[in-house]
Amino acid sequence: MRSWRILGFWAVLGVLLTGNAFAKEMKEWKLDPVVKTHTFAAFTDLFGPGSDVQGLPMTYDMSLFEWNWGGRQSTFNGAGITTNSNFPLVEGQAISTNTDVGVEATSPSGWEAGIQGEWYGLAGDRTVGRVFGEELPWGNFDRTGGELVPRRTNLDLERGWLRRAEGPWSFQLTGGNLPPKTLPEFTRKTMNYLKLGSLLWRPPITNASFFEKEDRKIEEGRHPVRGGDLLLDYEYAAKKHLHLELFSGQSKPTPLANIERLSWGGRLAADIAKGNLGITFVRADGDKPRGERENQWGLDASHPLAPWISLYGALVRSSYTRGSVHLDGTAAVGGAALKGPRRVEGKLQYQWMGENYDLIGTHKVEHYPTNLRGIQADASVPIGKGNLKGILYHLHQMETNTRTGDTIFGDSFFPALANSKPGTITMWKLSGETAPWHQVKWKGYLEQAHFRKDALADANDIDKTVTSLVVGPTIELNPSFSLDLALRHLIATGRWQEMRFHHRQEIPELALSYQRGKDLRATLIYHRYDFIDSIGAAAGENNYQGNQLLVEFFWRF
Repeated sequence: MRSWRILGFWAVLGVLLTGNAFAKEMKEWKLDPVVKTHTFAAFTDLFGPGSDVQGLPMTYDMSLFEWNWGGRQSTFNGAGITTNSNFPLVEGQAISTNTDVGVEATSPSGWEAGIQGEWYGLAGDRTVGRVFGEELPWGNFDRTGGELVPRRTNLDLERGWLRRAEGPWSFQLTGGNLPPKTLPEFTRKTMNYLKLGSLLWRPPITNASFFEKEDRKIEEGRHPVRGGDLLLDYEYAAKKHLHLELFSGQSKPTPLANIERLSWGGRLAADIAKGNLGITFVRADGDKPRGERENQWGLDASHPLAPWISLYGALVRSSYTRGSVHLDGTAAVGGAALKGPRRVEGKLQYQWMGENYDLIGTHKVEHYPTNLRGIQADASVPIGKGNLKGILYHLHQMETNTRTGDTIFGDSFFPALANSKPGTITMWKLSGETAPWHQVKWKGYLEQAHFRKDALADANDIDKTVTSLVVGPTIELNPSFSLDLALRHLIATGRWQEMRFHHRQEIPELALSYQRGKDLRATLIYHRYDFIDSIGAAAGENNYQGNQLLVEFFWRF
């Protein structure tokens, strides 16, 4: 019933905003049914001594900046492995599906509207289905006695929308479930050369599927929120716009935490002279014991100094309250965006994220780690028929424990070690693609992240390096069929306090795809997992192998 009330609220608001003219036109609207289904079947078989280690969480390995496939967390016999335990690799089978049924409508004067419901179903192993399957519905993580009890089926009135563009005005209203593609605009798009969603607000992370992405890029899923989003745009002069966005959204408990959170806010932006100025406000309320509340204010701007260089920046302030604790934090980003000949582009920025900035955790620390300052740079260089991109982070920890008992509230990565020196993170990554032959496209990705921190006791030092490589071709067999081949390789070495690291993993991939336009797609994916832990204390007992077969089917009719 809650979904009906939310959609009803936004529908009433839309009618009030548009007036009687909208109601009169409804008789002339053209209605088109929309039905689409998206299904995944996953089959995973693990073997080798590591697959039988009791109590060993089976998880994807990762560098802290990019998600990677195949890996397991291990403290077995003193070995340690970098992981994200929200993406477990487990043995089993599952089939999951999302089917949307709705209607789209258009009017002679240009109004567009739609409404759709969703049915979600899961059969087989829950963990396999939620990781290698369809996006989980909003509110799927019910808890009984503190334990997660995700539903196997879910039927919901999912989403409705209304939009219109006329003259200098454009209008769009969306209500219901807001998955990543329909989240508030400022959380998804780059504005004033900044990822404002990563700096200010995004939904909580869940273990939604990597394979939700149509291009199967490695990217973490996002928990949908339920609420509404209103966009208004007015072109007040030639190519000069005023842009207003208002949103509200509620998130439900996730595998990470039993927290219900209500967020609301908006952004007002204006094109001024040759630049742009934006003001953003976000309010987030959580339900931890004693409650928690946070307000964030952000000011972002950009201005071109010349056709080849623009300056940009943002200043953000957060105010956090939980019980009797009240802490303010500040974040700042400033930089220059460059445009060279032959479509060469680049950015160089300095970022400063305070120790107590955004303690409720509404920004994405992979892009803006808290309690760290330093440079972030990126460049894009066209080369022949391809393109080469590079990113560099070099960040220094700002606050550490100077005395035993000091508390660091917001550090994103490093533990709070008494009498330790500031830690450093250096991360670089290169990605490229090229098409040396008409029907073959090569893609490659290389990332290395290094973490370093000296502590008073040598046993607490941190010195760890994680390197990830992905390379392979896409071969167009004919206009409908394509073959993807890829090899994923990750190696982690070094130490993280008491844990020692020296392990590697290799994941060959083969994917055969059939696609007919944008309405029909079927893909068969095979993975081979091979994990080797070379720490002597592990004695080979963490090593494992695996085979995995995935079938994806999408049809819009």
